[in-house]
Amino acid sequence: MKLVYSHPNPIVLCSMSSALNELGIETEIRNDILGGATGEIAPGETWVELWVIRDDKAPGASKRINEILKQPERAEWICNSCQETNPPTFDFCWLCHEPC
Repeated sequence: MKLVYSHPNPIVLCSMSSALNELGIETEIRNDILGGATGEIAPGETWVELWVIRDDKAPGASKRINEILKQPERAEWICNSCQETNPPTFDFCWLCHEPC
């Protein structure tokens, strides 16, 4: 088994695990119960860890995780329907709910 990713939020780790499982990469989540120890032990020690079961799958797992984490660089956009300015992270207009 090999550690491929860690994060303080278990929800993020569950999402990453699901994404890898969809590719047929078996994973195991560890340290998911240490959140209650935050403040008592070193912060990095309480982070949830994502491990791949087979070491040979680690490079593919790391590649997929990096793809997920990479945010596309986009500029603000103007809605064609209502002309409202929207942040780059929005796929739908915040005012009229039309897609970008």
